[in-house]
Amino acid sequence: MARNAGATKQKPRKEAASGADLEEILRKIRETRNFDFRNYKRPTLLRRIQRRMQDRGKRTVREYGALLDRDAAEFDALLGSMFIKVTSFFRDPEVWQELSSKAIPQMLSEKRPGEEIRVWSAGCATGEEAFSAAIVLAEAMGPSFGNQDVKIFGTDVDEKAIAHARKGQYARDQVESVPKKALAEWFIEEGDGYAVRKELRRSVIFGINNLVSDAPISRLDLLICRNVFIYLDAALQKRVLSRFHYALRQHGILMLGKSELIPFAARVYEPIDLARRIYRKDGRRDSAVSQERLVGLLEQESVAREIDQETEKVGSIDQFHREVLQSLPLPVIATTLDGSVMLWNGAAARLWNRRETETTGKKLAALSLPGLAGDLLIEKTAAVREGRSERERGDGVLARASEPNGIHLSVEVSPLRDAAGENAGLVYLVHDVTSVRRMESELRQANQERQTAYEELQTVNEEMQSSNEELETTNEELQSANEELQTTNEELQSTNEELETTNEELQSTNAELDATNRELAHRTEEMNKLAFNQRVIIRSLSAALIVLDGSGKIIVWNLAAERLLGLTEGEAVGQVLWTLHIPALNRGVLAKVSKALAQNLGTRSEELDYELPSGGLGKATLAAVPIVDGGAPLGAVLMLEDSSRMAALQAEIARLRENDARPAQHR
Repeated sequence: MARNAGATKQKPRKEAASGADLEEILRKIRETRNFDFRNYKRPTLLRRIQRRMQDRGKRTVREYGALLDRDAAEFDALLGSMFIKVTSFFRDPEVWQELSSKAIPQMLSEKRPGEEIRVWSAGCATGEEAFSAAIVLAEAMGPSFGNQDVKIFGTDVDEKAIAHARKGQYARDQVESVPKKALAEWFIEEGDGYAVRKELRRSVIFGINNLVSDAPISRLDLLICRNVFIYLDAALQKRVLSRFHYALRQHGILMLGKSELIPFAARVYEPIDLARRIYRKDGRRDSAVSQERLVGLLEQESVAREIDQETEKVGSIDQFHREVLQSLPLPVIATTLDGSVMLWNGAAARLWNRRETETTGKKLAALSLPGLAGDLLIEKTAAVREGRSERERGDGVLARASEPNGIHLSVEVSPLRDAAGENAGLVYLVHDVTSVRRMESELRQANQERQTAYEELQTVNEEMQSSNEELETTNEELQSANEELQTTNEELQSTNEELETTNEELQSTNAELDATNRELAHRTEEMNKLAFNQRVIIRSLSAALIVLDGSGKIIVWNLAAERLLGLTEGEAVGQVLWTLHIPALNRGVLAKVSKALAQNLGTRSEELDYELPSGGLGKATLAAVPIVDGGAPLGAVLMLEDSSRMAALQAEIARLRENDARPAQHR
């Protein structure tokens, strides 16, 4: 508990703290906040109140009581200071070591596989003790901790402390006492502190509970209540310990604080480690608990009535006892030690449909009463009769048409003692537990259904957790993809700008190409005209014109060549001249021309005899000129001109001249 009293504040006067004033403040707390401090130790309460008085500057308890009347919020502050919250993880490590190394392993060894485990941390304050118990239990159970039904209850009367515990968040200095391995396994860093992992947090349940007035949590395997009993008086300590005894299972473990040595605890519980205040529930000591419960009930009862007059006595005391037994709704059978029926009340007669006269004096075992098992009438009855057992029980079923499953009976056998305390007979008390058995069956079925639903819920939770993790992964991937898309979008925008620039350049280039195309079209048209003119001129030449490329192929063959050489243009173009059979050009002439052209030299042959296409002989002049560009041969031009007519004229002229000369000689 924080101590924030200032050094300059006046200390309350102890002489003013009268018992009446203190009780008046406790009464006000009881009426306004419904919290009863009547069985708490008065010196402890007075110290807490005086500390609050010092904080508020009040010198006497009476003055502080007047402050409570004026300021209702002061009640909450006072209760907060009276509730002790001195706690930490694994407080008193040697106690936790003893619990984890001996008590808990033994407790787990006695549990059936899959059986529920229940732990209660009573007075847990802000939850450190409950989470410490969870960590110790988880480490002891290993992997089965997450699969088995484990419930750890943390309770306290302070709502603010429980609200803090439910968060499961602690500062760094609060987890210093947690072992490093456990801190790394069961906590995660969160902000400036640590938070309990959800795998551990979901096994711990926090709630409000007053150990004195509220019902205890039942069916516990481990109950931890440390440093609470030191503030209770002896009567209240016994009452709370009796409640704890009821709450624990058979052989359940109780752990108290090191400073709490309560003699009554050793009467009710079996000490495991008395020095460390660790106990185990002992069924053989139930009588002490029962007696203490009875005392507690008597203490809570307020008997205010007085008997004004005595009732008139009717009959003898024996007759009175008999009438009492006959009026009981519970079937009662009393026998002698040898088993002869001495008492058969009306409830027994109605249950077995046999009158008292039919059963009295007869052996109980010989009556063959349905529902009374043989082991109860023989072995168990003998154990009670011989004093080896104080009480025995047996179960049986009595068939009834109205009950499909019969009437379930629970029969209790106990000794009937005389005034000297000796066994004088046996008493059989018969309980109809049909509804209880039905409820037990329904409860088992409900537990099975609950377990099935719980397993399904766990499966759904695991699936939801897996789906949540997948969604988180998908979300991260989508975020990454979104960032990539944003980057790609920026790149596309940049590319778009570059494309726009390129488009503008292409448009400019297209404009230039259009102008160039128009110029080329104009030039082409001019070239076509020139080519046409050239072809017309070449075709119209009277001399045969042949143009060769660099390999000797014919690329031009005019009309005169067709007429003189006997081959059409289609037959000649594309053919190698040196391979053609042309009568006008014999092999020797072609070889001579080819050799001269190979040396880039021109040649001219005069008066070349050649065969005309018509079969006659003619004269021709052949000229071959190479086409050279920078010394590189590109082809050649051959021109064949028919000189037959010219030769004939020259011969005729010569003949005429010769004829003219002869007459002159003869003269």
